Formats: sequence, C-alpha cells, structure tokens
Amino acid sequence: MTHHSSDLAFLSLAEAADLIKSGQLSPVELTQAMLERIAALDSQVHAYVTVFAEEALAAAQEAEQQIQAGHYKGPLHGIPLAVKDIYEAGRTTGGSKLRTDYTAEQDCTTVAKLKDAGGLLLGKLATYEFAAGLPTLSSHFQPARNPWNLEYDPGGSSSGSGAALAAGLIFGALGSDTGGSIRWPAFCCGIVGMKATYGRVSRVGVFPLSWNLDHTGPMTRTVRDNALMLQACAGYDPLDPASANIPVPNFSEKLGHDIKGLRLGIPRTLFQDTCGEEILDAFNAAVAQMETLGAEIVDVDSVTHAELQATFWPLTCADAAAYHLADMQTQAEDYNPDLRLILALGNLVRGTSYLQCQRVREQIRTHMLRQLETVDVFMLPTTGVMPAPIRSESPGLYLMAPDFAIYTPLFNLTGFPALALPCGVSSAGLPIGFQLAGRPFDETTVFQVGHAYEQAAGWHERHPTL
Repeated sequence: MTHHSSDLAFLSLAEAADLIKSGQLSPVELTQAMLERIAALDSQVHAYVTVFAEEALAAAQEAEQQIQAGHYKGPLHGIPLAVKDIYEAGRTTGGSKLRTDYTAEQDCTTVAKLKDAGGLLLGKLATYEFAAGLPTLSSHFQPARNPWNLEYDPGGSSSGSGAALAAGLIFGALGSDTGGSIRWPAFCCGIVGMKATYGRVSRVGVFPLSWNLDHTGPMTRTVRDNALMLQACAGYDPLDPASANIPVPNFSEKLGHDIKGLRLGIPRTLFQDTCGEEILDAFNAAVAQMETLGAEIVDVDSVTHAELQATFWPLTCADAAAYHLADMQTQAEDYNPDLRLILALGNLVRGTSYLQCQRVREQIRTHMLRQLETVDVFMLPTTGVMPAPIRSESPGLYLMAPDFAIYTPLFNLTGFPALALPCGVSSAGLPIGFQLAGRPFDETTVFQVGHAYEQAAGWHERHPTL
C-alpha cells in the first residue's frame, strides 16, 4: 500500500507502529515520507540542525527485514525519531558555535536505548545554546520557529523537538529539562512532554546545564506515544550518579482507566498572582473537564513564584558557570551574549548562597511531598505567559525577569515527574497548555490522568497548516 507523505505526517507513533506491525506500512516508506516532508518544510521551521538521511534509510531497510523475518522488537521498531542536539549521537553541536564541528564518538545511553528498541535516528533537533541561551535571529544557528506562527518562538530549550512534532516532521523526540525545557516547548507548540522523575532516565552523554536539576525525557504528540517512548529509554545507568536502580513499570498500564476518585491538587499559591488571563481561563476549563471525568479537585499549599525563582536561578547559573568555566576563559566571544550573561551571573553566586539554596530546595521538596499525602497528582498551568516573537538580538535577562512567570522549575527542584499537554488556544491562535506532576517514580498515574483528559478534550487532534 502506498501512502502520501502528508497522510502519514500526523499519525501518532502508536498508529504508525500498528501499521508497521501489521505489514500495512513499511519503515522505509515511512522514513522516506518523513525525509520528503523535512526537505519540503524545514526551511520554514528550522527544527533540524542535522539530518541523517542515508543512515536512517539504511536502518529502516534493516528494520523492515527484521520485521519481515518475525523479529519485531516492539512499538518503536521502524519508527523515525529525533533528539535534541545536546544528546551525543553523530554530529552534536549543542546549538553553539563552540561545537559546530563536534562529532560524538559513540551514542549516548538514551539514544542507544531507542536504537535497541528498533527506533530510527532521523536527525538532531535545534536547541537554545547549550540548553540555556535564548536564540535570536543573529544566533550562530537559525532559531527554530513555532509552526503555529513562524514569527514566534517555539519555546525552549528543546525548541526543535517541539517544532518538529507540531509540524509533523517526526513521530517522537527526546528533550531535556532543567527548569522547563521539555514542558515550555510542549506548551508553545501544543504537544506532549514528560520530564520523568529525577533518576528515571540516564543523562550520560547529554551536554549538562545543571548537574543538580537536569532531567531528560520524551516529547510526542499524544500521551500514549509518550509512555511508549519513556518505556524504551527509562532504566538504571550505573554511569549516571543520579540514576535510580529501581524497576521500570509498564507506563501504559493505566492508559484508558478512568480517573474517578483521584484527587488533583491545585497549588494556586504558585500561579494565582502571575498567570495571564487567557491561560488561566483555559486552565480553569481543563480543571472543570477533570471534574466532569470524576476527579476531585483540592487546593494545596505551595511556594510562591518569587520563592521559586530565588531558589532555582542561583543553582542553575552556578552549575552552568562551573561546567563552562574553561571555555569561558578562552572562547567567551563564541558564546551568545545572553548565555555569557547567565554564566557571568553564575560566577557571582557565593558558596554560602548556593548551599542555602540547596537547603531551601530540600525544604520545598519535603513540603510538596507532604501535599502528595493528600492528593494523587498536582495540576497547574505550565506558564503564565504566552511565547514571544523571535527577537533580532539578545533580550538580556528576559528569562529571569519577575514577569516571566513560568511554573515548571518547581518539579526540577523536587524531582517529581511532570507531564505537559495542550488544553486550549489563545486569541492569537497559539496553543495553551497545563502540567500534571505526581509522586516520585509514579509516571504511570500521571500518564493515566493526562490520557483521560486528552481523550476527552481532543486538543491533540489540532495541527498547524504550513
């Protein structure tokens, strides 16, 4: 059976997997269709930094032969996937002039796991510089564009991952999340992003931003697809000091279960004074939908947005400054101005302040764990602000400004699993979303709640026109 590339572009990963498993679609045909679509559209979106066309087609042919011989590996077998360009695999630039010509000697742990599950690595996706610096029109690499409005930022730092998924240029991607870099682009692009529990997914071979706060995880168009990808890349890695040596559950186990009787905690203290009206309206409508589905809504106590910022930024900036210290001493001019500023601020963080932030972080974690004794999952907006147009030059401290209300770092500080998904559309036609967070290592319940909402609301069925 022959399919047109546009007919295949917005299949869910699970749908494509079913077609491949049943023999109605070949991995080669699917890969060729995706490469054709990238060639036709990515000059507008700039989601890809590098495309591994020959390697992906060769891997697709191998997958096709394996499946025909009865050696089907599972739902990722023969599916084109891509990863943020801080994951070591082939050419890996980190979105920076400093690494333009760097080629990794071997695949990082998570990419190796995806390949072991039969996934096809189609390419590397755009990122803010080293997962931090905000891209501008004058950046060394072209910034990724938001497929819903090409003048706008797709969110970051996993910008290419969000843009590629929204544009139908890939079936699943990996991002990283230090303070929201999976969930913010999920919000901006109307897709699904999971920051798994701290220690659930290996970070070995992923360029770090903050050793204390970095998380990795999958980005997809549906909750089911996300659970399938996390299934493949989760697990203990002895080379990652933060990796948790605990069993990996079946993340899809509760998909399709109702949520009657589950208690959803709303931490209004965090967002009530800083969330924009359109976002708050969409969020409240999503809360009402959850009630209709049988969930019980409970207000819970939380830190304020100001307290969150005051704890998160010193830790992140200091960790980043430590990692980039040598390059900043010899090649500072090769960094984008906004990232140079972040690193300079990191060098100003005193040791006593850093330790105090770590102490407050633990207090926040303990407090939020206590809230999870009375609720099953937290539900809150991903951010209080809509994405901005891509800037021509660096906005300076824009990301740290008090009015840049983003609520994602709470779950980097606590390490809890957090899932972002769409729940509306703004008057300007841009997606709006919210996030769910659960108990440590209970991604399964978070997926259950997210899937129930997704299936009832149907926002995942909307796609931009390019």
